[in-house]
Amino acid sequence: MADAEAPAAPPAEAPPAEAPPAAAPEAAPAAAPAADAPPAAAGGFTIDPPAAQVPAAGGKSVHKLANGGATRLAFKVRSSNNTEYRLKPVFGFVEPGASSQLEITRLAGAPKQDKMVVVYAEAPAGCTDAASCFKGGPTKGEVTIAVTAQ
Repeated sequence: MADAEAPAAPPAEAPPAEAPPAAAPEAAPAAAPAADAPPAAAGGFTIDPPAAQVPAAGGKSVHKLANGGATRLAFKVRSSNNTEYRLKPVFGFVEPGASSQLEITRLAGAPKQDKMVVVYAEAPAGCTDAASCFKGGPTKGEVTIAVTAQ
């Protein structure tokens, strides 16, 4: 006698088709900084205002250098045009959570674009001469101030 085949198992139900995953809500684009917001550099060092306009006949622009970090910073200011600009101070310190003032003075000259680069570094404990903080040690960053003389 031939072996009877066992009755076939009922076909397994296919699992319900999964709905495609719901699209993740689109993240809102990161808010762009306000046009007049100071540029933030690594370590929370900012300059406000971030740019300057001065008369080509001569004038001043005052800027706030702010240290939002937790360490004392030394800074030095370099200029693309030492003939027509004077900086006060050229070297200085900014304590954590504090600010310092930078004065840019333009002497009379032809209208042109220039820039000031503020380089900053961590100030070692006990350092009293900001210029010495830049001799041989690494800098932490820099921020550029665009200056337009019209």
